[in-house]
Amino acid sequence: MNTPLINTVLSLLFIVTSGFLFTEVATPFLAILAGLSFLNLFLGKFYKKLNGLLANILAAVCLVALFLLVGVGDTVKLFVSMMLLASSFKLLQAKTVKQYQTVCLLVFFNLSTVYLFHQGLFETLIVSVLYIVNFAVLGYLTSPQSFKAANKQSFKTILLALPIAAFLILFLPKLPAFWQLPGPKLAKTGLSEQVNPFSIAKLAESDDLVFRVEQQPEQALQAPYYWRSLIHDEFNGSEWLISDILKSQQYNPIRRTITQSNGVNYQVIAEPSSSNWLFAVGFAQSDNSDVHSTYNGLLKRKGNLNKNIKYAVTSSQASLSLNEFEKRLYTRLPKATNPQTTALAKELAAEHKNAQGYFNALLDYFNQQFAYTLTPTPMYGDNTLDQFVFDTKRGFCGHYASTAAFMFRVAGYPARVVSGYLGGEQTKAATLNIYQYDAHAWVEVFFDEKWHIFDATAVVAPERLNGSLSQLGDLNESFNDNLNFGLKRWSHFKAINWLRIHLEELDYKWTNWVLTFDQESQQSLFDSLFGNKSAWLTPLIVLGTLLLSFTGYFLYNKRPTRSREPLVDDITKLYLWAKKQGIEPVDTNTPLQNIALIKQQKPRTEAYLSEFEQIIIEVRYQQQSYNQNRKNRVRVLLNSLKTAK
Repeated sequence: MNTPLINTVLSLLFIVTSGFLFTEVATPFLAILAGLSFLNLFLGKFYKKLNGLLANILAAVCLVALFLLVGVGDTVKLFVSMMLLASSFKLLQAKTVKQYQTVCLLVFFNLSTVYLFHQGLFETLIVSVLYIVNFAVLGYLTSPQSFKAANKQSFKTILLALPIAAFLILFLPKLPAFWQLPGPKLAKTGLSEQVNPFSIAKLAESDDLVFRVEQQPEQALQAPYYWRSLIHDEFNGSEWLISDILKSQQYNPIRRTITQSNGVNYQVIAEPSSSNWLFAVGFAQSDNSDVHSTYNGLLKRKGNLNKNIKYAVTSSQASLSLNEFEKRLYTRLPKATNPQTTALAKELAAEHKNAQGYFNALLDYFNQQFAYTLTPTPMYGDNTLDQFVFDTKRGFCGHYASTAAFMFRVAGYPARVVSGYLGGEQTKAATLNIYQYDAHAWVEVFFDEKWHIFDATAVVAPERLNGSLSQLGDLNESFNDNLNFGLKRWSHFKAINWLRIHLEELDYKWTNWVLTFDQESQQSLFDSLFGNKSAWLTPLIVLGTLLLSFTGYFLYNKRPTRSREPLVDDITKLYLWAKKQGIEPVDTNTPLQNIALIKQQKPRTEAYLSEFEQIIIEVRYQQQSYNQNRKNRVRVLLNSLKTAK
């Protein structure tokens, strides 16, 4: 058993697996995992292992570090980190074949946990390669051969299994899970129910994809695209929250049913999220079984947050009346907060007696004195609205939305802050891609018996209303500087932008065809293939296909084969190698005579050929069994000849 090779491969598998947790787990803990893997590499090179006492002390230190650095708040991340840590220590102490086999089984579990955090095409391809390598290590442990040959056999096995896996995914009935782990606390959307709109500017640092939109050509949405996700109706002096009253309203009967004639239809593919709030334009409804349509025209996810979801939406600009209770709800303000902004709002309200006049005056006020920026000046303490309006006058969308909603309420007009996303980037696949940096906050104000969108961005940075934030020319340089490391940051280089666009197109196809293939998609496929006969024809075809597959496999294994003298193929391979070396075996010679001929011309291979010669004598002349051990040894000898000089 080539222990250094096995240690090296398994250690590298642990390093790559840990790399997938780079954005999920504290960097110091990942450094510990990497350190253990490199320790495995170092010790394996010298055929060394940690003694029991030292290993126990190191394990105790690492366990303390695990709880301090990863914490217990997210049980999934804790579980995954603990499994990686335990697997690394198991490899540190592995000595026998059985112990190394146990490590390989642990690697399979570790690789599977990657899908808790990443399900994209790129990650899937890498994990698939790692599965093949781990299968190869397992095969190499059970039947020592060249590691290259083990990888080749592993690849063939996976390749043969793919058609069966694809068939089962398409046709096997999708049943709900009997049990499942709680999902990791991901933060892909960046929005929460207790959001400080002033912090939305931080989301412009991320280029994570949040959702895609597929539009119907005959019912295209009209820009600007305000993707509503959350309504915040309560202001506590610094943050806009969702009140308990509004939360209780979400499960009231839907206020309006949107029909095909008065709505626009489209589909949304949302990425995994930390929140169950989804995205839609205007007042929206969805018939998807995993989506709940709320009282206020928002959408919420019912199922697992850690997978992609595709849902159909019907949207309209609904005109909904408010009762007296709701008017009081949307005009509430805390007392004695932001006195300067309060005085300004009252002054403007006194000059403009009607709602539309006040609406326009507020837009003019922001247009004359304020600037749009991705890096607003931090503000602390009380009365942050006063600081923004009278001191800094530079802000992101959250600053304007929070201030405007406050000033509308001071003037007596029902208003609320809405957080979601604005715009989107059109792709070659005819979809709109909405990214983290497109996060936006705006105001909905009620007058003339309907809700109106008030967005100071329309006058402060009007070009922001068209397309994505990444396409805002005036802020292009600061936008790129503000982004975290990623392809989007370097998309001003044509080659990188070309690569980014094509990778996103591939990822869209993967998401649309694989990740969102749920029970409804499967039923739709059955209906399109078999029509109204799908209820009985589908299971019949599945059972028939499986029966034919197993029958074919059984007949293939039981097929009559010509009995051949052992070692014929191996001797033929030896002769082919000899011919490549310029040595021509004599047809009338016996194999032993030809081996002696090769020895004379290639004396450096004498040790390998002598052992090969001994196996021929044992099997052909002493009538010993050509068992698996001898077969493996011959394979190793032939591979060794190829590398011998």
